[in-house]
Amino acid sequence: MKATLPRKKRYLATGALSSFAVLLTVLAPVSSAAESVADPADPAVQAAIKRTLEGGWTQADIDLIMTNPDLAAALPDPRKEPTVVVKEAEVTDSGQLVSPINGEPLTAEELAELTPSAGADSSVADAVTTPAETEVAAPNRFGIQITGGKWKKTHVTRTHYSYARDVIYKYHHWAEFNYKDGKVRAWRYRADDVSNALDWIEVKERMKNEKSAVPASSATSYMKRKIAHCYIGNIACAYTYPWVKTKVRGSGKVTFSTGS
Repeated sequence: MKATLPRKKRYLATGALSSFAVLLTVLAPVSSAAESVADPADPAVQAAIKRTLEGGWTQADIDLIMTNPDLAAALPDPRKEPTVVVKEAEVTDSGQLVSPINGEPLTAEELAELTPSAGADSSVADAVTTPAETEVAAPNRFGIQITGGKWKKTHVTRTHYSYARDVIYKYHHWAEFNYKDGKVRAWRYRADDVSNALDWIEVKERMKNEKSAVPASSATSYMKRKIAHCYIGNIACAYTYPWVKTKVRGSGKVTFSTGS
């Protein structure tokens, strides 16, 4: 179990916005072209950035940001819908991971896609158990050492992109559960992480870590993380809040919802 978040990443290593702002100030008197480039130190530009990250943006905001290639490369484009990739596997009695579709053992690549990252936060100190979603199977509670049934692993990845269509960051959520006879019987490993983040992204605290009570006919694992988009060092920041809800059922079926 590793709980390394929150952690701070280095400020944008290439084309640093603060350096760009200084350069813009120097060149402005002699370059009319530079004057038309969005200055991230300008409160109006900061307000536009905040709207694109948190909602209420306009085409004028988009046009303003895109005048600065550094900003366009570093900020998530609100017009580009994040992609979501879902991976699942059943766990056999011997502990082998197999495809839930055909029962075949996973390839090395498929195993890697389901394996939590080294920095995954599986801490339970902030975990909250919410009321059962559906009728409870029995008054007793199952522990993590529950025997019988089937275990299933899930991994959801939500990827955000810049105006240049490069990856800004990826938000991950892993959850394992046991099911049998139409009931979700237990939760096991649950974690989240942020990967592939640009250097100027700061991964903040986890805001939600919820699992609904089991046993029950269905249950949900919900995690949400705060992400700081800081430019000009730490002077100005706006935020996104990626989240994933993994809904599991006693049949083994899994569905997902996600947002930010």
